[in-house]
This record gives sequence, structure tokens and C-alpha cells, in this order.
Amino acid sequence: MKKDYTILTGITPSGSGEVHIGNYLGTVVPFLDMAKKARQVYFFIADLHALSTVQNKEELQRNVENLVLSYLAFGIDTNKIIFYRQSDIPLHTELQNILNNVTPIGLIKRCHAYKDKLQKGFDPERVNMGLFSYPILMAADIVMYDPDYIPVGEDQKQHIEVTRDIAGYFNKTFGQTFKLPDIYNIKETARLIGTDGKRKMSKSLNNYISVFGDEMTIKKQIMACFTDPNRLHPTDPGQIKGNPIFIYHDLLNEDKKEVEGLKKRYQDGRVGDVEVKEKLFKVLLKKFTVERKRYQQLKKNPEKIRKILAEGAQQARKVAVKKMMLVRQEIGITNQYSFFKY
Repeated sequence: MKKDYTILTGITPSGSGEVHIGNYLGTVVPFLDMAKKARQVYFFIADLHALSTVQNKEELQRNVENLVLSYLAFGIDTNKIIFYRQSDIPLHTELQNILNNVTPIGLIKRCHAYKDKLQKGFDPERVNMGLFSYPILMAADIVMYDPDYIPVGEDQKQHIEVTRDIAGYFNKTFGQTFKLPDIYNIKETARLIGTDGKRKMSKSLNNYISVFGDEMTIKKQIMACFTDPNRLHPTDPGQIKGNPIFIYHDLLNEDKKEVEGLKKRYQDGRVGDVEVKEKLFKVLLKKFTVERKRYQQLKKNPEKIRKILAEGAQQARKVAVKKMMLVRQEIGITNQYSFFKY
């Protein structure tokens, strides 16, 4: 990696907008680590992207609020990180419209967002254009700010490759305008196993453990967690490998001596699932004490949130305006009769 780099990342408020421990370990931790070392960081809530699947006003508002509060509660440094909502910068959709004209339809048909729908039996005639053109808006979100790196997990790599392709098509057609960003691979803690013990932790699969949910909800999620199906009694020897509860203990419990003790007792049949899960519940509440308190404080102060987002949007807009004026010039919209200014 370069020493003096710019990164950009966005989070889509789909599902419930809740942040779970998989999000924390797979996205939040690596992002905050990268942000400390970066020269410039752009971080946005991709609320326009959510419209392809979330088409209920109250649900979208709730999801956006959850994400904004969650990431501010995690302590992102808004003095260094430009934090904004995608919808507060309409230039993103203007650039998407321009990029539509250099993007081959075959490229988008190969994207997994579209292909996944078809594989699940969706009628291609009924797939909405928001979902189909998702990668083009994503490309606009990115190339607008000329970042060096985009931190993503394995499941998003294709979209960054498509972004590079689209920017390349534009540069070849109209001249060098956009930087082609590099992928920064996030280690696959992002693929943390869910509480069902089978699939990746996901809100849509309801196999997650919330970070900011109420205590009763979190306790229910932990207590319902899959463990060792062959263990019928607390005195039976238990399996550690692949057991979600112990995976979570390894990742969240800072008392490694306690974790090793629990593992030994579990394997020997000297501790029950309930005790192991109750200890995880206490570990999670302790680990996120500060963040959970900050979340509630922020929720009571919408004016402060509004100010943070307004300042972030203002900073991002300055960069976007400069880029879009260049784009207009390169494609020929700007000419001797032009008077337009953002």
C-alpha cells in the first residue's frame, strides 16, 4: 500500500440497518484501522442504493438512522473522516447518468447483484432498474472522489473491478478523467458464521447478534445460538471446532484464560451450553459498554447528527463539484455558451 493514501467506503442501509458483530469484526474494525493511517477518508451511507430493495418510507428512515448512529457510536473521527449521506449529494446520480452511456449492458448482466436474482428464480423482466444499474451508481460513488483504495470483502470485489472497467471506458472515450481505484482486501472475518452455524451472519437470515439492540434481544439471540448438536447433556464431551459460541468468544472475549478454561471444560463435559452463552452475553455487553452508551446519547441529540452530516456533505460536495465540472468539460456539455455552476 501507498503511505499517503485516500480510501472510500459506503454502507447500504438495507435489512434493518442494525449492526451485528459480523459487521463490527469484518467491516468496522478494519475500516477504523485503515482510517488511522490514511491521508483522507470518505465514508458514506448509501441510502439511494437501498431503494432497490427497501421501498417503505418508515423502514428506510429507521435503517438510515440505525447506521448513522451506529458508526458515530463506534467513534469514527469526523474531523478526519468525511462522513455523509449519498442522497445529500445529487451529483452522484448525475454522474451515474453520464457513466450509463459508456457502460456496456453485457458488463452489467455479468454482475452478481443481477445474476443472483435470476438464479433465485426472479423474472428478468421484473428486476428493477435500480438493482440492475446498481454497479453504475456504485462506480459514480467511487470515481467522483479519486480514492486510492476501496476496502471490501470477497463478495464485493467484482463491483470494484466493474468500477475500474467503467472508469477505463470513460477515460478511453473522453480522456484521462478518473483514477482507477485499487481493491484493499478485508480479511474474511467479514464472513463470520451466523448463529445458525451454517451460513454467513446476516440480518436477512436472522442469524446474527446485534451490537446496539436492547439487552433482552441480544440475550435471546445468543441463547438461540447453535452449538454442538450431538451434545445432549452438559456432562457430554462437546465439540469446539466450528462451534459458533466459541468462535465468538475467541473474537470478542479479551480474557483468553477464561476462554481456554471454558473450552477445556466444554470438551471434558464439565460446563453446559447455558453457562458458556451467558458468559458470552456478559462479554458482549462489557466490550461495547462505551459504544452502546454513546449510541443512546446520540439518539437523543438529532441536531448534533444533522450538523455532522451537513458538514460532511459540504466537504464531499466541494470535491464532487470540482470533478463534475471537469466531467462536463470533457464530454462536451461545457462550451462557449455555458453559464452553469453548481
